[in-house]
Amino acid sequence: MEFLYHFMGNLWAVWLELAPWLLLGSLVAGLLHVLIPEGFIRRKLGKPGMGGIVKAAMAGVPMPLCSCGVIPVGIGLRKDGASRGASVSFLVSTPQTAVDSTFVSYSFLGLPFAVFKLVSSFMTGILAGVLAHSFGGPEETFPESNNPSAKTEEPGNSRYPSLRSKAKGVWKYGVDELLYMIWGWVVVGVLVSAALTTFIPQDFFGNIGMTTGFGGLIMALLISLPMYACSTASVPIAAGLVHAGLPPGAALVYLVAGPATNVATMGAILRVFGKRVLSIYLLVIITASLFFGYMFDYLVDMTAMRIHDHATHEHGGLMTIAAACLLLGIFVKFALTGIRNRLDGRRASNSSLEHITLRVDGMSCQGCAVKLRSAFNSIPNIRHADVNLALGQVRLNGMDMEEDSIRNVISGAGYEPGARIE
Repeated sequence: MEFLYHFMGNLWAVWLELAPWLLLGSLVAGLLHVLIPEGFIRRKLGKPGMGGIVKAAMAGVPMPLCSCGVIPVGIGLRKDGASRGASVSFLVSTPQTAVDSTFVSYSFLGLPFAVFKLVSSFMTGILAGVLAHSFGGPEETFPESNNPSAKTEEPGNSRYPSLRSKAKGVWKYGVDELLYMIWGWVVVGVLVSAALTTFIPQDFFGNIGMTTGFGGLIMALLISLPMYACSTASVPIAAGLVHAGLPPGAALVYLVAGPATNVATMGAILRVFGKRVLSIYLLVIITASLFFGYMFDYLVDMTAMRIHDHATHEHGGLMTIAAACLLLGIFVKFALTGIRNRLDGRRASNSSLEHITLRVDGMSCQGCAVKLRSAFNSIPNIRHADVNLALGQVRLNGMDMEEDSIRNVISGAGYEPGARIE
């Protein structure tokens, strides 16, 4: 029973540490989404060479995309005319960090770690882009996109939304879309972090010779490669590993290699760029993560890091507690929404509602499914939307549904509507 109390205390301490920075990062991500014109980034990365590679890395580092959500954007860049080097640079640098991940990294591991993580993501993206450009084989040219959203808008034709609508847009994108996309992984990360702090003695790994120094970096790499790792949700886990005795550089290895080496990303790179570029991609991620992890341990004094022992961490002030309660309420809402959608789907399947099933091309990750499901849930006459990522299709239940309108919703979400499935 004592372990349970200790675990709950550590769980609350981790949550207090996470909540203010995760909320702040999500709102900053939403603000970037609202302020940056649609199609702006794609228009800036079309020229091959070093300039496009550097610009892609600069755009990717703060971009609030998860390790699977980056896939359609990166491939879209390529198909819209971005060079191979720029596309690979974006695919490498983006999933490793983002504005929300940077804030959370600062909270758990300190400012030197957060800065070093940004620099390593930027440099890794540039290195991967340069090698893909130089040794990736013949440069394949994609036709120019016919998507009107990728075209340059003429000055004076845009309509400026009100401040209130912009604020709603910030919240909708930063919280309702981004946080909803990763909230489950955040919960898992918090639980794992609290469990590591509670059940593994401090310096446990440090007392095992093979896990100190470079051996600890290798262990972190082996842990990260097979796992799905969200750049934000994995920060508490990385901090827990350091608390358990792995060197701080191991946390950097875990957060560089994990988000960029999931199976979905590797499969997409293989299909679009081929085996040679995929080999370059993996080689750069593995080598760079170990290099920057080693350099961090070599250059940064551990005493300068704010790695907190959650068992003794103070519970913060009123604003911190308010942020923790707000985030908890948001996550409870997300959980209830998921339960309601499942129940509505079961009721709809047993009722006399209309059913329409369409193929959807272009979905590559769970984030895509969440985005499409959210688009359909906002339509009153659609009672339930079941997006099947594995089959690449969406099944809709509702009343008076028009197929043309449904196809327009799919296109508006950025995907290609396919044939109707009877």
